[in-house]
Amino acid sequence: MDYANLHMHTYFSDGRTSPEELVRHIYDEKGLETFALTDHDTLSGVEPAYRTKKQTEYESGCDSKRFIPGIELSLHSKEIERSVHMIGLFPMINENNYKIELKRIDHVLGPFCRYRSEHRALKDLDGRIYRAFDLNLDGIRGLFDGPETMIKILRDKAEKKIRTRFLESGKTNDIIRYPIPITYQVIIEHWEELIPTSTREKISLYVLRPDRSKTERLACIYKGEGLKEPDAISLAKRNQGSLVIVKNSPLKEMGIHKGLNLLKAAQAVTFLAHPAADHGKLTYEAYDRNVLYPLVENGLDGIEVYYPYDLSHRRESIERYRNIARQHKLLTSGGTDFHGDGRTGLSDIKLDQSAAERIVSFR
Repeated sequence: MDYANLHMHTYFSDGRTSPEELVRHIYDEKGLETFALTDHDTLSGVEPAYRTKKQTEYESGCDSKRFIPGIELSLHSKEIERSVHMIGLFPMINENNYKIELKRIDHVLGPFCRYRSEHRALKDLDGRIYRAFDLNLDGIRGLFDGPETMIKILRDKAEKKIRTRFLESGKTNDIIRYPIPITYQVIIEHWEELIPTSTREKISLYVLRPDRSKTERLACIYKGEGLKEPDAISLAKRNQGSLVIVKNSPLKEMGIHKGLNLLKAAQAVTFLAHPAADHGKLTYEAYDRNVLYPLVENGLDGIEVYYPYDLSHRRESIERYRNIARQHKLLTSGGTDFHGDGRTGLSDIKLDQSAAERIVSFR
């Protein structure tokens, strides 16, 4: 059965793969016929994706797949004091008009996107390293004289790779030329190198959003290192997901309604992304009262209903937001939030093609 995946990332935000690699993987994926690239706060991957799409179809002679350019804005809700992500999809963009359309959209979104691209490291890298030192994760305090030293090493490594990636993706003459941001992926990539007693798996579990299965996995790692089971479980509960939320970051945040209005001004089809992602710490009712329903009143087009939530609440979360979308006559979207780092695959969530078609014909 054909399906769609409308939530994916590349290294132009916080993914590990290039747009070129991602598009080739998509064309190898049987049944995945409609896909969206939704990098955080940037459209930088759209032009390389179109180039690779054209080349792949020419070289392989395969049938064309539908590509919907998109973006995932990183916003903030003061009411719940949490990050809120909002996806904007641009189904009006195609192979023939994307340069013109990207110029128009960049006029609206450009200042916000450029700021986020240039300064994301303040939160994604710097804030997380300061937090890691506060917690003394994996004995980090005994290896460096302070967080600033480690931050400088990681920033230098990231900037060198960024320059190479920018050139390799042919961005020099593109419409969208924001810098590639420095994100938490650089911490994961170099953690073992800087902390030889630790592993990439451990830092990934510190950085990724908390859920039961990840906490259990971290506890198993600690037990394998010699901790007794009660101590391993206690430490895993403290550390798993401990680097997700960075408080008091100097990175300026945009409010959810301003973000929605910005996407509407860019003529995007708008979706609240993964509304139950923080369900472990925030009730459905609190989230919907403070975030979802006010956005619906302000003109939100749809909800990302289908998402690879923690299995402890995935079914009920999908059912809840599917019902809300139906009651409020909202569009439904879905995707795997693919980052190329193993947390999800391309087919873990399969959005029905009919839902994708409604999005395409919405504008």
